Amino acid sequence: MTTMRRQRNEVVVELRKNKRDEHLLKRRNVPHEDICEDSDVDGDFRVNASSDNQGIQLSAVQAARKLLSSDRNPPIDDLIKSGILPILVHCLERDDNPSLQFEAAWALTNIASGTSEQTQAVMDPSVGIMSLALE
Repeated sequence: MTTMRRQRNEVVVELRKNKRDEHLLKRRNVPHEDICEDSDVDGDFRVNASSDNQGIQLSAVQAARKLLSSDRNPPIDDLIKSGILPILVHCLERDDNPSLQFEAAWALTNIASGTSEQTQAVMDPSVGIMSLALE
């Protein structure tokens, strides 16, 4: 009898956790379908995020941020390997485009909130975030 009660409690706890996670994803207001499906993590984000066209650049940074925000296991390592970190830091320097700065900061925060190695990747001197912080 006690094992059945314990199992039922475990199921209830698991259901609550799943419901809470789903609620958090809804609060973020970033449905998985909104992500640009034609964007390739390895190439398009990096190329479009470094575009001279502000609209294309903002869309690419938003797509990266949405990709990082929408999934339980976001592809942080794939984005790091794509070389987008220095581009996101460069976007933070764009005083003429606050929306781009906001999206880039959000994406960098999501990357830095991952594992220790992912946080170290953001803080790597080659990325340039520390020099930006010193300005």
